[in-house]
Amino acid sequence: MHAVTTSIFMEAGINISSFFAGVSTAFFAMLAFYILVFQKAKHRTRFQSVLGWIFVTWALWNLKDIVITFPQLYTRRVLNYIMFVDGWEAITYTIFIFEAVMPRWTTWRRVMLLLVPFLLFTAAYVVWPLDEIATAYMVFLWFYAWTVVIIAFFKVRRYIRYIRANYSNIDEIDVSWMRQVFLFCIVSQLLWLFTSVQGNAWCDVVYYLSTIILWTILLYYGYSLRPIAVDNSQEPLADNPPKDYSFAGQLEQITEEQQLYLNKNLTLADLAKAVGTNRTYVSNYLMQVKHQTFYDYINDLRLQRMALPMMDQHPEFTIEHIAQESGFNSISTFRRAFTKLVGISPSQYRQA
Repeated sequence: MHAVTTSIFMEAGINISSFFAGVSTAFFAMLAFYILVFQKAKHRTRFQSVLGWIFVTWALWNLKDIVITFPQLYTRRVLNYIMFVDGWEAITYTIFIFEAVMPRWTTWRRVMLLLVPFLLFTAAYVVWPLDEIATAYMVFLWFYAWTVVIIAFFKVRRYIRYIRANYSNIDEIDVSWMRQVFLFCIVSQLLWLFTSVQGNAWCDVVYYLSTIILWTILLYYGYSLRPIAVDNSQEPLADNPPKDYSFAGQLEQITEEQQLYLNKNLTLADLAKAVGTNRTYVSNYLMQVKHQTFYDYINDLRLQRMALPMMDQHPEFTIEHIAQESGFNSISTFRRAFTKLVGISPSQYRQA
C-alpha cells in the first residue's frame, strides 16, 4: 500500500513538473518574442537585445524538460545528462551581470570561451558516465558561481561608485539593486544543485518557480537599464591626499548662482566645465572636502534650495510637482534623497 501511494505521489509530481516546465517555457518564450520581435530593433537597447537572447536560451532549456518529464524518460541516467546541459545556464547569469556593468562585454568569442569547460565536462560524461565526473562537475559549477558573484560584486561596487561620482540622474544607469540579486542567484544555484542530486519532480517544480521569480525581478529592474562604460582614465581617486583646490568656493558660487542643480541631467563633466577644471579634481574635492559624492551634493542642493522651501511655502503643490521643479528626474529618486537628508519621507514631513 505504501509503495502504491508513493508511486501515485511521484507520478503526480512528474505531471505537475511537466506543467510548470511548460509554464516556464511559455514565460521565457513570450518575453523573448516581445523583446526581439514585437519591439523593433531601432527601439531596443543593446542590453535589451542581450536580455532577449538570454530568454531564448532559457525557453529552449525548459522546452527540453517537457520531454524528459514523460515517466519512461524520467530516469537517473537521463537526469544526469540533463544536469550537465542545465549547468550551462550559469553562463546566462554571467552575461547578464557583466553586460550590465561593462556595456558591450558580451561577444561571441567570450561566450564560446565561457562554454569550453562546460562542454568538456559534458563530453567527458558522455564518454565516461561516472559518478565521479558528475560530482566534479557540480563542484566546478559551485566554484564557478562563487567566482562570478565575487568578481561581479567588486565590479558592481566600482560601477556604482563611478556613476554616483559623475551623474546626478542615475535612474536608468543604477545597478545598486544587483546586491540583493546576488543572494537570490546563490539560492537559485543551490536549488538547482539540490534538484539535480535528488532527481525529484517536486523539487523541479520549486526550481521552475524560483527561476521565474528571479528573472521577473531581473527584468523589472534591468529592462530599462542603460549601462554606461566606466572611464578608467578619469575615474575619481578618492584616496588621494587633500590638495589645494583653487576652485574651492567658486564651485559652490557658480552652482548656486546659475542654479546648475536644476538641470535634471547635470553631470560632473558639466560642473567641471563651468568651473574651468577637470572632473577628477572636482570629484576629489567633493569627496575629500565636502565628504559627498557628486550625486549626493547636487541632490542635497535640490532639496535645500528648492524642494524644502516649496514644501513649506506651497502646501498646495503635489510632491510630484515639487520633485520635478527641484531638478529631480523621478519621484523615486526624490523620495530616497529626501529621506536620506531629512530622515523622514516627504509625506511624513508634510504631516509633521
